[in-house]
Amino acid sequence: MNQPSQNPPTPSPLKFRASFIILPLLCLLATIIISAVYYGQLPDNVTFRFDIHGNPSAEMAKTSFIVLMIGIQALLTLVAYITTSAIGNIPVLRDNTDKFKFNPGRLLALIGNMPAIIQLIMAYVLVDAVIYAKQAEHIIPLWVFAVVTLVIGGGIILVFGVPIAIKGYKAITGVEEKKKD
Repeated sequence: MNQPSQNPPTPSPLKFRASFIILPLLCLLATIIISAVYYGQLPDNVTFRFDIHGNPSAEMAKTSFIVLMIGIQALLTLVAYITTSAIGNIPVLRDNTDKFKFNPGRLLALIGNMPAIIQLIMAYVLVDAVIYAKQAEHIIPLWVFAVVTLVIGGGIILVFGVPIAIKGYKAITGVEEKKKD
């Protein structure tokens, strides 16, 4: 009597996994933790914007500020989730995962973690506001942090993304040519 093997089916490499959006999740979690820890220590009005000389130029009620910071982080994490889930369901990718010369899961991880670049900048706004509220000192200008973060993030995307894009393009055009034959 032949018994079927007891090996569990291997999960689809494109089925959503938390690793596809781990950086946005970590940024969201860090924002929630920082907000919870320092909320009680913040003044009623939080300074969150500074002019070119580092002088305060805008304030917001602390509850509104914290809700805005967490809300933006949550929205960007949701966008990352929806994007990776939608791309994972594209038939050309989903139905041909074993035929590609690249790992489609790596592509989803790259795409899903891209919002973390924006989230890091938003987290910096929160940290800078907390430090200013506690010590009346401003760290570095937001634009400097944003430029450095964008350059580093762009470099990481280029290093990991270009090889995936090149292999993906070759693989997709190869699949499409085989379908024509």
